[in-house]
Amino acid sequence: MMFEMVFEERPADCDPRGFCSSLCPGRRLRDIWFAVMLATLLVAGGRAARAQVDYVARFTFEKPAYRVGEPVFCTFTIRNTGTRPFAFSYRSPWRALGSNLPKEPRFRVADAKGRRLPDPAPKPCGGAKEGVVYGFVSLPPGGTHRERWLLNQWARLSEPGRYFVRAERHLPLLGFDPVTEELSKKPLAFALAINELSFELKPATEDELQPLLEPYLKAFDDLARGTSDLSEPVLVATALPKPYFLDRLVRLARPSPDEHRWDARRGLEGLARLGTAPAWAAILEIARGGERNGAADDPALRGYAILLLGEKGDPGFVAPLVSMLPGASEEIRGDILRALGFFHSPRANQALFERLHSSEPRDRVNAILGLRNLETKDVVPALIAMVTDPEPEVRQVANFALRSLTGVSITLSARTGEADAEHASARWHAWWRAHIATFTPPRAAPCHDW
Repeated sequence: MMFEMVFEERPADCDPRGFCSSLCPGRRLRDIWFAVMLATLLVAGGRAARAQVDYVARFTFEKPAYRVGEPVFCTFTIRNTGTRPFAFSYRSPWRALGSNLPKEPRFRVADAKGRRLPDPAPKPCGGAKEGVVYGFVSLPPGGTHRERWLLNQWARLSEPGRYFVRAERHLPLLGFDPVTEELSKKPLAFALAINELSFELKPATEDELQPLLEPYLKAFDDLARGTSDLSEPVLVATALPKPYFLDRLVRLARPSPDEHRWDARRGLEGLARLGTAPAWAAILEIARGGERNGAADDPALRGYAILLLGEKGDPGFVAPLVSMLPGASEEIRGDILRALGFFHSPRANQALFERLHSSEPRDRVNAILGLRNLETKDVVPALIAMVTDPEPEVRQVANFALRSLTGVSITLSARTGEADAEHASARWHAWWRAHIATFTPPRAAPCHDW
């Protein structure tokens, strides 16, 4: 097994980023080379591997300088320089938010003083989802595969200057039989790419920037063709939205029922990132539903639009959402009730307290979750009262909401009967009497899905 790694060396006196403060480049490269060779021997069991897999893997930039607001793509290239085909995981180049995803590329971006740039990634209120769906790409001998990763997803590139990037990837390479198209169960090798790169970001006016974005926008002008690859245009339009993208973002968020080339939620996220009044009005229209929304009338997509409205927390959205409750399906009512807890609005709070008395158990469950989102001690008595609800699911959710709000570990089993629920309620009442004067709920960090 042979590993070929490509590094970009720099003069020994340049270290503005803080990546290697104690090692000069020559010594750093030697140490990394020895570490990689040791890892190779361990993977190969201390002897030459049977499968001779040779490759070159590296990250590069397409040019040395970009404009502020321009998409900055970092290209990952892997070339099969051996005589045996191999395969590896592949997916569209959207950043995955989960931290435990070893196949994903990693980028660290710092300015000339070594300060890491702010991360613009969404911080979902439900936490980052770890699951990622991968396909596979097979690479014959002599074949080359490239992936363009939008660096703007990892760093907020908003100011002119010189920036330094550490790009890493550790990609398992599987054996591939071209006849049976079967993959080996274990990796033959691990393609390791570690590159230290730099680029300059120059100031730009809108007149200078618009021609740089135009190639991506043109892809949306003839969606009826149905053949073009829209992954990069969708990524650029939703990650770096501009006011003149509005119509295209609305089309992304309201696809026709037979359009499956992109995830309509990306359009909603792009509208939320754009953040203008017309953009939020479009999100509200999709949340309301109706025939004119096409595929956007899907309940799951409407629910996502409602979640974004709640995360935004603008009080102006409360009245439209509350007015939707009477005629909404159970699923949409649940989305609305959970979102109302983000607004901290008297009208939203009133709607949640009223739904605690609903004849529908699911409404009571979602009202409890909405009240939990308020993160205020004022909801504690109402939540304690719901611990003795006639429905076991409602009791369970009420107890869960109290535990997550207070940090107190009073358990209530899913098989608990009414007598045990009364006992748990008594313990909550006792705790509340002892802490009513001093208890302050912890406030969660701000979260949003865009």
